[in-house]
Amino acid sequence: LTRVILFVGAVFFLCGFAPNKEADKIFGNMTYLAGGSHSAQRVKLVNGKHDEEFLSVYYEHQYAYGDFNHDGLKDAVVIIMENFGGNADIYKLAFLINDGKKLVHRSSYHLDVWAIVNSVRAKKDKVIVDMYVHQDGDCNAGPSKRVRNVYKYSGPNVFCAKKSARSL
Repeated sequence: LTRVILFVGAVFFLCGFAPNKEADKIFGNMTYLAGGSHSAQRVKLVNGKHDEEFLSVYYEHQYAYGDFNHDGLKDAVVIIMENFGGNADIYKLAFLINDGKKLVHRSSYHLDVWAIVNSVRAKKDKVIVDMYVHQDGDCNAGPSKRVRNVYKYSGPNVFCAKKSARSL
């Protein structure tokens, strides 16, 4: 029984299901830009969340590291969820660029409302997001189209729609 428990624990850890306390501490306590390019506001997360009446932002415990702006410093991408007081949870890929001292949220890509993100990984200067998104006929909370989209950092203060991404 002990071997089975250790094996299952190792599988969860190696497959990325185990929570990373260091990542949670870093990404769950950062300042993010919420909203779009015309209405972005800075939001400070505490323990992975920011809640107020018409704005909730959550760190979704999914991230990857890479050098996305080609400056030799380690950058990151994370999945965040935004809600502006309704029942639409908007999932975004947030690019956190290293300014030499700290990671700073510089741009985001809109993934989908109620997206189901399976994985996020960096490959060179690109990010691959494996997820389920909505297609015609899907109910709101039930996206059924599996995609593997490739995203690239396109500069600071850019908030892009998902159509800017390239599907594999």
